[in-house]
Amino acid sequence: MYMFDFILGIAQRPDVIMYNSLMDGYCLVGKVEEAVRVLDAMKSAGLQPTTVTYGILLNGYCKIGRIAAGLSLFKEMSLSGVKPITIMYNIILDGLFCSGRTVCAKEKFHTMNESGIPVGVDTYNIVLSGLCKNNCTDEAIELFKELRAKNVKINVMILNTMIFCNV
Repeated sequence: MYMFDFILGIAQRPDVIMYNSLMDGYCLVGKVEEAVRVLDAMKSAGLQPTTVTYGILLNGYCKIGRIAAGLSLFKEMSLSGVKPITIMYNIILDGLFCSGRTVCAKEKFHTMNESGIPVGVDTYNIVLSGLCKNNCTDEAIELFKELRAKNVKINVMILNTMIFCNV
């Protein structure tokens, strides 16, 4: 935590942006536990984590395969009053699908839809790709048909995903 101590030593009054930058740096090099220590220090300093703060840590956990910790953080975020946004769902959906937790990913996607969180083309691509990679091709085809029926603009990424699925 040399960098953390150094930054705190030179900063007059660290703010959320500074803490987020430190957390992001630690997460980028896979030191998520160090980032969590920065989060704890941020809270101890009386600063409230934002959606950006939670997004950084959520992405960090998912990138190193600690999906359970990511899900726990996602729950903590919701309980603390920070509302999840589309990109947070995208991060957790991608992590769940990449770790083979297809059932949980489908449940999160359903929750996202039920909660009224905007589902964009990026989200659909993550779900379609995850379904295909986890041998749920029939479900991917059904979702693709739903997108077409809803007149969702199909982009090149989604088309490539469906080609990858061999449909």
